[in-house]
Amino acid sequence: MTAAERQGGRFAALDHIRGLSILGILIVNAIAFAQPFDVYVDPRRSPVPMSPADDVAWWAIETFARDKFITLFSLLFGVSIFLVGETGERPLQRRLIWLLVFGVIHGALIWHGDILFLYAVTGLVFMQWRERPASWLIAVGAVVYAVTTAALVGIDVLAQFIPMGLELPDRNPAYVEQMRSGFLSSLTGNAWQWAQDVIAAVIVFGPHTLGLMMLGLGLFKAGFLKGESRNGLYGLAVAAGLIALVPLAVMNLAFVQGGYRGVDFWLVFDILDKALPLVISLGYAAILIVIARTGAGGLLYPLACAGRMAFTNYLMQSVIMTALFYGGRAPAGTVVLGYELPLYGTLNHASLVPIVAAIWVGQLLFSMLWLQVFRYGPFEWGWRCLTYRRWMPILNSR
Repeated sequence: MTAAERQGGRFAALDHIRGLSILGILIVNAIAFAQPFDVYVDPRRSPVPMSPADDVAWWAIETFARDKFITLFSLLFGVSIFLVGETGERPLQRRLIWLLVFGVIHGALIWHGDILFLYAVTGLVFMQWRERPASWLIAVGAVVYAVTTAALVGIDVLAQFIPMGLELPDRNPAYVEQMRSGFLSSLTGNAWQWAQDVIAAVIVFGPHTLGLMMLGLGLFKAGFLKGESRNGLYGLAVAAGLIALVPLAVMNLAFVQGGYRGVDFWLVFDILDKALPLVISLGYAAILIVIARTGAGGLLYPLACAGRMAFTNYLMQSVIMTALFYGGRAPAGTVVLGYELPLYGTLNHASLVPIVAAIWVGQLLFSMLWLQVFRYGPFEWGWRCLTYRRWMPILNSR
């Protein structure tokens, strides 16, 4: 390995990208922590009316964040399967099986929007192809990604044109009350939502995620995600990402101005909304790599630390957000931002931004301080011990 590839035994570019991804995922997930999942899909179903500030926040999140950071994270998960797989197939299988267990615990007992279960199942399928060459992974991954993207658009088309029976009643008010009523009530509501969605998520999004894992590993082996490609390629990726943002920005603005109702060009919107995040995500990755190449890589050190502790930070985001929003986790009368806990069903997009920003700052600082003493984040260390069936050293060597 060259010095450009690895720093302290790690790929610096991967840590930077993973850090950005894990923080960016939170701003997208925030509304799904704070309100019923229906609101994540359709802002009109929010129990809190959308204000002009909420419209701006929704537009920014949809344009710059939604599907972009989870795409980046999926690309990198394919890389991690290859890197862990270098130690043998059995440790990799154990690692993914334990991730499956963590996903069940996280989804059922903490937050129903868990992604770990999906990654574990998809990873167990993908691991058989991890030794394939870059060209094969990129070609097959691109085909899988294109076909599954078309399938996702097709599902939306069917939903538009095929009668689905009687309109289901709005159960959001009752669900909000359940999630605010107390610890056991919110735990039951969360578990019910997770059990209802988990298998469908694997069936619908598993093949799409598989394509992204293939592409991610292919781009890593080809040198792009290692930071080894030519400057011109990274410049092209940045330019493509910026260009791809333009139609999304325009269409999302039209969607807001139309009161979040269907627009005349909804099919074009849907296709671009599902196809362009990959281009934009690679543009984000290229920006980080270019920054590191300019000699300003020290500015990315906080992101690298957050990326090295991505598993810990992801789980802690869920714990912090559910502590704020779900019932029964704070003494009566506890107030945050002028609202009495629990906050579920009381805040909308704009009001969530300062909460997310505070968590970002806290996680960046915590990650930097923790890694001054320890080699791994606490959950990374525990996962590593379970993977290799022995106690792993955790203190930094002096």
